[in-house]
Amino acid sequence: MTLVEMLERNAKKFPGKIAIIYHDTQITYKELNEVVNKMANALMDIGLKKGDRVGLMLPRAPELVISFLSIARSQGIVAPINFELLDESIRTILADILPRCLIVHENFLDLAKRSLPSGPKIPIIVIGEGTNGKEISWEEMLKSKSSLPPSLEVKEDDVVYLNYTSGSTGNPKGAITTHSNIYWNTLASVDTLRLTSDDVHLCMFSPFVHPHEIFARPLYLGGTIVFLDKIYPKSLANTISVYGVTCLMGLAPMYEILLESLEHKRYDLSSLKIPESGGMYTRTELIERFRKKLGVPIIPVWGSTETTGIAIANRPDEQILPGSIGKPCTSYKVKIVDENDRILPPGEIGEMIFKGPAVVQGYYQDTINTQSCFKDGWYYSGDLGRGDKENNFYFIERKSGMMKVAGLKVYPLEIELALMGHPKIKEVAVISVKDKIRGEIPKAIIVTKNGVDLPEKEIISFCRGRLPNYKMPRIVELRKALPKIGSGKINKKELQMEHV
Repeated sequence: MTLVEMLERNAKKFPGKIAIIYHDTQITYKELNEVVNKMANALMDIGLKKGDRVGLMLPRAPELVISFLSIARSQGIVAPINFELLDESIRTILADILPRCLIVHENFLDLAKRSLPSGPKIPIIVIGEGTNGKEISWEEMLKSKSSLPPSLEVKEDDVVYLNYTSGSTGNPKGAITTHSNIYWNTLASVDTLRLTSDDVHLCMFSPFVHPHEIFARPLYLGGTIVFLDKIYPKSLANTISVYGVTCLMGLAPMYEILLESLEHKRYDLSSLKIPESGGMYTRTELIERFRKKLGVPIIPVWGSTETTGIAIANRPDEQILPGSIGKPCTSYKVKIVDENDRILPPGEIGEMIFKGPAVVQGYYQDTINTQSCFKDGWYYSGDLGRGDKENNFYFIERKSGMMKVAGLKVYPLEIELALMGHPKIKEVAVISVKDKIRGEIPKAIIVTKNGVDLPEKEIISFCRGRLPNYKMPRIVELRKALPKIGSGKINKKELQMEHV
């Protein structure tokens, strides 16, 4: 099933049901279908053809969904652009994808114009008041356009977008994603998390990181999407309370923020049943604190750009084992293999590899990475993990993050978890630093709560008894903040580059 078929089905089945809520705006499925058709016709009028790329630089707002679906309906390919990148990085991406046009929010217009590559002019469609006659107004484009669908056949195997990786450990890569990939991942997510058409979804992922996950599940089910553009404690809690959000998707720090908001004011968050945490490790202590406060645990999952979303997840109402990211989702196969592709027995650490209809087939115009990451139908994730006899999986570390201290394997996550047990530590990143004697040693870069001072001696003393000697951080640095990428994860690549 394609995204277009999902939308058309919903418009016929329950036309008056609310599809999108954004501040004071509510859009029904009938209205969403009509505006998607109008924009699809408008894009075709300016020359969009099958396979043409359209770059998006948009916040979490209804126009993100409308743009995505209208490009899909007109057989184009969506290319979300990370507007937090530097001009030169954006220019490189635009030169690679050569978009037919850009759809840009007024807040990002100057950035988009500065980042345009040399060569043929790329038309810019602007949402908001930022146009000066040189750009195309979103509102003007929609005027007088037919709300009937274009006479085009959209197929399941059509490429619908280039899903760019976050680039936390390397340059962003555009995963070539089809309607079928999205359908199978959505089906797996719905089945695993036991979602229904009554669910109200709030996804706090960045609009350029897996943007389909903001709307694909409610679109498939005929559910409702709530948009919240900023992550502030009060607004997050208030949005869940006011709109009866049942499914929340975000990173672990967002749940920390939500718990903080509840310390100062009481909110009715009883509607929340699926608080899903992906993108990074979720500590057991945080899961239990959340359970005690709200009555439901945070549900750790594992997913990636290349698997088109979650591929391993814990199940609601089932025991969450400490450190486990859960069992494989429906239609996904998962193996733990060593460097010679031999399947490892339960308990041994190796690379997690994935297979299934939701796994993409490669990267856009990137033969080298495609050949190294996709072999014999399997996606090699670069993530180290282990399994147990009950088919539960445990994330260990990025393969590129593992270090060898005097020949012994050390995983930064283990050190980070030990340090996060300190009551004064808010955030920590452990990286590898070269050492003449040991080859590599762990360095801990720490952000303390409220910026309090934390002597290195106290940190080292705290780690004794919690870590073996060779895993102890040998260098400790306090900072006011850690660099982040668009998805909200700590940018270890940037931290590591400081020591090259």
